Amino acid sequence: MAWFSRVPVVDVTKDNFKELWPTMLVALKTATFVAVDLELSGLGNRRKLNTPSVDDRYKSLAGVARSRAVLSIGLSCFKLNNIDEDGPLVLPFTTQTFNLTLLCSEEYVVEPISLKFLVDHGFDFNMQYSQGAPYHRGADQNGEAPQSVRQLFSELVCSRVPLILHNGLVDLVFLYQSFYTELPSTLGSFLADLSEMFPAGIFDTKCITDFHIRMPASYLEYVFRRSQRENAVHQSKEQPHVTLTFPPYPPHMACVEYRDCCLPDTLLNTTQSTTVIPYCEQYGAHGTCPKGVKCPLSHDPDIIIDQEDWVKAKKKRRRDRKKKKGNKTEDGGQDKTEHLVSMETDDGRDVTSVDGTDSDGQTHTDQSDGGTDNVVAKTRVGCHRAGFDAFMTGFAMATMVCKLGKLCGETNLFTTKFQLEEFANRVYLSGKDFPLQIARSAFAKPSNNHKAKLQRLQFGGTSYQ
Repeated sequence: MAWFSRVPVVDVTKDNFKELWPTMLVALKTATFVAVDLELSGLGNRRKLNTPSVDDRYKSLAGVARSRAVLSIGLSCFKLNNIDEDGPLVLPFTTQTFNLTLLCSEEYVVEPISLKFLVDHGFDFNMQYSQGAPYHRGADQNGEAPQSVRQLFSELVCSRVPLILHNGLVDLVFLYQSFYTELPSTLGSFLADLSEMFPAGIFDTKCITDFHIRMPASYLEYVFRRSQRENAVHQSKEQPHVTLTFPPYPPHMACVEYRDCCLPDTLLNTTQSTTVIPYCEQYGAHGTCPKGVKCPLSHDPDIIIDQEDWVKAKKKRRRDRKKKKGNKTEDGGQDKTEHLVSMETDDGRDVTSVDGTDSDGQTHTDQSDGGTDNVVAKTRVGCHRAGFDAFMTGFAMATMVCKLGKLCGETNLFTTKFQLEEFANRVYLSGKDFPLQIARSAFAKPSNNHKAKLQRLQFGGTSYQ
């Protein structure tokens, strides 16, 4: 279904890890692609992470990954089902999403600003410390548990499916150090290692958004919500779209949490609302706000998108009026009849309004940020849980495939089946007008730690046999 109002996320802890292990394993091994998201205990000095030299960025990130911890990891497995060749392109996916709460068994640095952010967005530290699945950083150790977080990541590597991330450089460094082996000393070796670990390709939805789709904003919550709205509109118009099917979890399964992401009832209306709700422009542009949950303005992505579309429609009406002023009637006077102006919003909705007014005859008036009586709706979508963030990343990727991919029936490999080579292995770099390419360089070789680890995975089936 293209319209979905909630998403099931399976919470995995040390108490149910073994019980859910077969489910997670099957989901990974049958997935067409897997989306991943992490919640971390800190990121260190932000300036060092955005230094102009990409090599220096990597060295700073490597130091952070060796001293900080992964608090939770989200895995969202998307399995592409049979495509109906009749009619418009419809990509049917079966989706399973897991939120793994973790507890590093070694000492690690926690940053108050990161922890406050997570607490403000519903992260339960009491549950993490009491029920987090244990893991350790760096290289493998003797006596590893056969069913562990590290083994689960090894299964992801062995599955050889595309890895989907959003703004993924930090995630890649932490995944490698936390669940694979010790990070190499140079960026070149790190990229060479990644190209062998994920031969089907690594896709960064933020990179695709900024360099190919070019949405007004590219933070995850915004990209997901605009993609979800656009996909629903495309289904209503019988255009190419994505449909999702979720496993029918039994009602008594207490570890399944349903996350609300219901689309607004007015999405397919042919008229726009006249209600102007002031939203936080800082959050609307970047997905962050220094006031956090205490911000008096809305952080609701639907309100942000609606207001953006209204501004776009208003500008189009002005352009149309200027064109009309240059068109004289046969008797030399201006045509004073009202003209219906039809326009299309960024998410594909057709919006009709009368020049200068909305379709209900009311004129828009700007409202100041202060003193408004409007009820401000806070976001209901993201809440920054790793599991749901991974789902948002995967769904955004699915809609991007539907929009940018070209179906080729000659192969079953996901990247070549949809001719996505130009989008693969390019990771977003903050402050740069080019992405980081994940490829083996002629001047850098894979690291010895990686070669030893990959050899154990390939010939032993597991790193612990």
